Amino acid sequence: MGSKNIILAFLPFILFGVLSFAEERDIRVVPILNYEFVSVEQQKYHLPGGGLILLKGDHSPSWEEEPDNLMIGAIYKSAIISEIPQDYPNVFHYIDLIVERKKNRHFFQGLASSYSDKPFYGGLHTTYSQIGYGYELIRRENINLTLGLALGLSDYGFDFPNGGTWPLLPSPIINFDIYSNIINIGFIWPELKITLAPESRIRMTGTVKLEFYKFNDIHDMQFDSILWYRFFDKDFAYGDFAGLGLGIKNSGLDFTLSDKGKFYDMHYYSVFGILDASLLTISGGYIFYSREYYGINNSKPTGKGWFISAQVLWQF
Repeated sequence: MGSKNIILAFLPFILFGVLSFAEERDIRVVPILNYEFVSVEQQKYHLPGGGLILLKGDHSPSWEEEPDNLMIGAIYKSAIISEIPQDYPNVFHYIDLIVERKKNRHFFQGLASSYSDKPFYGGLHTTYSQIGYGYELIRRENINLTLGLALGLSDYGFDFPNGGTWPLLPSPIINFDIYSNIINIGFIWPELKITLAPESRIRMTGTVKLEFYKFNDIHDMQFDSILWYRFFDKDFAYGDFAGLGLGIKNSGLDFTLSDKGKFYDMHYYSVFGILDASLLTISGGYIFYSREYYGINNSKPTGKGWFISAQVLWQF
C-alpha cells in the first residue's frame, strides 16, 4: 500500500475530529523544535527535528468533569549519520502523524508513521498505521483506566508462500494512571512511567518502553531514570515548571530501508544531566557504551563518547 492510500485511509477519521470542532475557536498551537548531536569513537549523528501540535478543549480535566478534547500532531526527525557502508544511505527520516479524540468516556485514535530513508515510500515494511477505539472503564480521583483495541497496518514478517505478507495485526489500547502523594504510575501501551514522591521538590522518575514487534534483543528496551531537584514546590503560583536532574538512560534509533530486507539500528547507554525549564529542555552526558546494527546478524560496538540535545516548545 502506497503513502497516498495510507493518508486517504485516515482522512475520514481526521475530518471527523476537525469538523466536530469547526464552530469553536479556542484551538491552541504548539510548535516544537529539537536537535541532538551524538558523538562516539566510530560514529557521529546529527538529529534535527520538529513538529506541530494542535490542541482543542481541556486536556487535564478534573476527574469529575467529562473529557471533550482533540489533539492533532505531526512530528518529524531526521538522522544524518557520518560513517556508514556505501550501500546504505546516510540520511533517514522519522515521521509521526497522530490524531486523538476524547469525548466523555470514549477514546478514538489514529496513527500513521514512516521510518525509513525515503518518507512514506517502500510500502508496508517502512510504515505503520493504526486506527483504534477505547472506553474509559474507571474514572476516580486517584485512578483511571481506559481499555480498547487498535488495528495496525504494516509488514510484521508474516509472509505467505507466494511472497505476499499478512498486513493486519491487532494491538491493545491501555491507558492506566494511579495518583498519590507517594507514587504516580502511568502506563500507555507500550510505555510505563513512574514518579516517586511526585509532590516533593526532590523526586525520582523512570520510563521503560519496549515495542515487541521491533524486539531483537534486550538492548531494544529503552529506558531512563532521573533524580530531580525541582526549583518550586506544588504551591508555587506558576506551578512546578523547572528543575535539574541527573540520570541514566538507553536511547537510540531504528529505521527500515526502502530496499526491503535492510535496516539500521543504533543505541547508546549514557549518564547525563538535564535542565527542564518547561519551554526549553537541555540535556547532555557521557556515553559509556554504544552499538549499531546493519541487519540482524551484523552488529558492532561503536565506542564511548558524549551527546547533547535541546528542545524548545511554545504554546500559542
